[in-house]
Amino acid sequence: MNKIVLFFLKKYISSPKREWLRFDSVFMVFGIIISVATLTVALSIFEGYETVLKNTILGVNSHIYIFNAGEGNLTNDDVEQIENELQKHDGIENTSALIVTQAMAVNGNRIKGSIVRGIDWEQPILPGKYRKLIFDGTWKLDAENSAVLGYKLAKELNLQLGDSFKLISPMNSKITPMGLKPREEIFTLVGLYRSGMYEYDSKFIFVDREKLGEFISMENEFTMVEVKLKHNWIEKADYIAYVWEHEFDYQYQISSWIDFNGNLFALLKLEKWVIFIILSFLILIASFNVVSSVATSIIEKRTELGILKAFGASDNILQKVFIGKTLILALLSVTFGQILGVLIAKFLSWQKFFVLKGDVYFLDKINIQFGYSSWFIILAVSMLIVFAASLIPLKNISKLNITNIIRKT
Repeated sequence: MNKIVLFFLKKYISSPKREWLRFDSVFMVFGIIISVATLTVALSIFEGYETVLKNTILGVNSHIYIFNAGEGNLTNDDVEQIENELQKHDGIENTSALIVTQAMAVNGNRIKGSIVRGIDWEQPILPGKYRKLIFDGTWKLDAENSAVLGYKLAKELNLQLGDSFKLISPMNSKITPMGLKPREEIFTLVGLYRSGMYEYDSKFIFVDREKLGEFISMENEFTMVEVKLKHNWIEKADYIAYVWEHEFDYQYQISSWIDFNGNLFALLKLEKWVIFIILSFLILIASFNVVSSVATSIIEKRTELGILKAFGASDNILQKVFIGKTLILALLSVTFGQILGVLIAKFLSWQKFFVLKGDVYFLDKINIQFGYSSWFIILAVSMLIVFAASLIPLKNISKLNITNIIRKT
C-alpha cells in the first residue's frame, strides 16, 4: 500500500501538468508562507529582545547583592567577613564592595537626577563590565574628582569630555541661617559609558569609591557587596542567595538578579507565547485554503479516483495520497515562510528608519534571535494545523459513486 502511495506522490511531483501550480494550490502556498513568516518575525524579535535584555542586565549588574540586614550600611569588618566566607565557594568569579547613592547632576541650567556608583576601579576584575562599556575617554578614575557618565546623561547635560559639572547630594547637608544647604562638589567628565540600556545610560555616574565616601560622609562604609558568578551558576543565583542567607545566619540581606528582574522576564515569556497563540490563528485562517484546495482537487480528479476505486484502490490509499500531496506542499511552504521571516527580521534589525524608544523598551535597537526550538515549534504547529485541515474534505472520496463516474466516462 505504501508503494502505491509513494508512486502517486512521485507522479504528482514530476507530472508535466504541474498540478501543484494550480491557482488554488498557489493561493494555499502563499497563505501559509505569509502567515508563517509573520509568526517567525514576531518570535524572532521577542526572543532577540529577551536575550539581549538579559545579557545587557547581567553585563551591567552583578548576579548577587549582599546588603546589611538592618538599617545601616556594611562596615569594613562586614565586607572582610563576607569575602572570606565567599572564598570557600567554587562558583564565584569575583566580588567587590561599592557605594551607591542618588544625587543631582548640574551643568548650568540643566539638572538631572542620577545614580552615583562609587567603585573600586583599580580592582583587576570587577563584577560588572564597567571597563568594556566605556566607549570614549578613559575608565580610569585616577584624576582628582574624575567621573564617568552614561552617554545619554552627558548628552542631556550638554557635557563633553573634559567638561566640569556639579554633583549635589542632600546627604551630609549643612545647617545655615537660610536652612539646610546640600553638599555639592565639582567633578570632571573623563569617560562616556554605554551599556545599551536607556535606564542605565541616562542615569549612571561612576566615581572613585573613596571619593564618593568622603563626599557623602560614608568613609569605611559600603552600600553593598556585588558578586559575579561563573557562567554555569548564573541561572541558579536565586537558590544560591537563599543558601547563603542561611550560611550567614541571616546577618545580611542577600538578593539575586532574578529577584530584581524575574517579573520582567516572566512577563516577556508570557507576552511571547500570547503573541504566538494569536498569530497561530493566521495559519488556521490560511488552512481554509487547504480545505478548498483539497476539495477542488477531489472534484477535478473524480474520474481518475473512480477508475482507481474500480481497480480496487481503497479509500484509505486515496486519502493518503491527497494527505501526502498536501503535506509536501505545506512542508515546503512552512520552511520557505520561516526563511522569509528570518530575513525580514534581520532587515528590521538592520534598518534605521524605525527604532525603539529607549525610555519605554529599555533598549533602543531591534535585536533578533531564532533558535532551533522555535523553528521546530512553528514547523510542528503549522504542519499539525494543515494536516487537520486536509482531513476535512477527504470524506468526499468515500462518497464518490463509482458506477456513475464510469458511466459518464
